[in-house]
Amino acid sequence: MKKSLLYLFMLVCSVTLFTGCSDDDDAVVYPIDAEIAGVYKGTLDISLDGTTIGSDIPKNITISKAGDASVNMELKDFNFMGMDLGTIALTECALEKDGDSYRFTGKQVLNVTQYNLTGDINAQGHISGNKVVVDLDIAAKLGDLEQAVKVVYEGTKLTGSESSEAKIASFIIDDEAVVEQPVINEEAGTIVFAVNEKAASFKFTPIIEISEGATITPASGVEQDFSNNKKVTYTVMAEDGTVKVYTAFVEGTRSVLKYS
Repeated sequence: MKKSLLYLFMLVCSVTLFTGCSDDDDAVVYPIDAEIAGVYKGTLDISLDGTTIGSDIPKNITISKAGDASVNMELKDFNFMGMDLGTIALTECALEKDGDSYRFTGKQVLNVTQYNLTGDINAQGHISGNKVVVDLDIAAKLGDLEQAVKVVYEGTKLTGSESSEAKIASFIIDDEAVVEQPVINEEAGTIVFAVNEKAASFKFTPIIEISEGATITPASGVEQDFSNNKKVTYTVMAEDGTVKVYTAFVEGTRSVLKYS
């Protein structure tokens, strides 16, 4: 009798161990660290109730491992209609394989007491190779006003060897109406110049040189209107997604004496 009980106990243990190993074998493990996790450099577009309010806004997102089949996604310094909403952090986003690519979904509750802004964020992401596309559907409520915000992000995974320098090296306006060439103040992020007080137009075309591998918006060689104290904002994005913003404007006018 005792031997029978012993054999029965051993049989139960062997079945339990076998079942546990089977479950482990069936568990989905994705190559998140090797293929998916990292910093992505790209841009985002924002629409409000179907109307575009921002496009090609340079941003980085970070995707990190949360589990064997889940990821975290972080978008820092998110701004919407002049409101700084801080960081959008989606955690434990379920990951699924879709052919040679991956998809993930996630949710976050939005609650920014500073602006009396609440809402729900539903995210859907698609990762293919080193490319990522993330759709954020935000059901926002600003006080009693309900609005549908759509954010679409597209980015490319960084290798880690990219330069972080985002700098305007030179800013030249080849126009006789400009009597003092632009001066760049790196610390203040300003570019100021002076024009002839009798200038017929304050529309100029700056020629700009920036850090190697960086991009600038608006681009070099594009005419800008500096009349009526208008300020033009230039955004430089480094290879690694580091952003530097400059503001260019006419500091003043000068009288120019002419001699025969």
